[in-house]
Amino acid sequence: MPNELIFSPGVDLITDRVAVVMQDRPVIGMSAWLSDALTSARVENRDVQLVTPKHSRLTWPVRSGLFRGALSRWVVTGDDGEYYDGLNGIRLRWNGDQFLAAAPAVPDQPTSDMHPDYVVEEELFGHLQFTVRVRHKPVDNLLLGEVADRLFTKTTGSGPAGWSTSEPVTQPWSREALTEYCRDRAPSPTWLVVSGQPGAEFAPAVGTLEVRRVKSGVDETLTLSVAQSGMEFPNLNLVGEWIDDIADHLELVSAMVVGAFGEADGTYRPRFVGMSCPIGMAAGNEAVQANTLDKMLSLKGGERALAIGPAHTPAIWYPIGDGRNPRDWDIYTELMKSLIPADAASVAKR
Repeated sequence: MPNELIFSPGVDLITDRVAVVMQDRPVIGMSAWLSDALTSARVENRDVQLVTPKHSRLTWPVRSGLFRGALSRWVVTGDDGEYYDGLNGIRLRWNGDQFLAAAPAVPDQPTSDMHPDYVVEEELFGHLQFTVRVRHKPVDNLLLGEVADRLFTKTTGSGPAGWSTSEPVTQPWSREALTEYCRDRAPSPTWLVVSGQPGAEFAPAVGTLEVRRVKSGVDETLTLSVAQSGMEFPNLNLVGEWIDDIADHLELVSAMVVGAFGEADGTYRPRFVGMSCPIGMAAGNEAVQANTLDKMLSLKGGERALAIGPAHTPAIWYPIGDGRNPRDWDIYTELMKSLIPADAASVAKR
């Protein structure tokens, strides 16, 4: 159970709207304190606003998990002492209750909302981001973690190095230990951090794993961010093969793969990196059963769709783009419009 928000050690300020967490570290991970602050705030219907200097970087678990609420923000202090949003660069101000977008200096006049510290021209590195959900039958001998094992190995060159309930990761990778920990917490859901192998021969990678009991079994949802050696992303066909491998060995519910950009070590600085763009998505066999395979393969926007996984329980992989073109979200939108009547709950959304 989380602490009451007033007792959460990571929280510096509580208002009627938000909990403010101030951090001054080179790299800010999902520490036990930060995780407790996030959970405690959600219990009390508040969002978290994280305040850092401009030199701080965020790990993938923080960047992907902390800013989901409508009032959640990464508040960055610029060189001029002003504040800006580390995710989109807009200037911010404190109104006594929360940080929000600053009003223009001259009322009713257009102004530059983008803080100059956010726009820097430095080398970017591609980040391949996955959200993959698989489902297991609730049997006594269930062993969790295979989806992480497979995807880390395919994308980084090695299986995970470790797992933990927070960052930094403390436990060596063991599917048996991970499964035992989740089983002890059941039926409550479990959220974990999974880290890639250190070393120059492996692509920097970190992910999160959520295990949750559902009506028809046990769901594992893996999010994974893998830093590339440069700006380029893997070939679309190769990415499809990685998702096919998961569908071949596990019951795939959904998958979404996007291309984004960040630092060489897999972290994220408060600077302009462009929009993440879709590479491909998958709909599992549950969605296929709600229609027909032929119909799922001929949806508008999915002209290059492929059946993946076992022939008797196929899933569908929809190649979309190269991870660079924002217009590819239009293709994604067309697919979603076609898929939602079939089975909205079986399709990954981003």
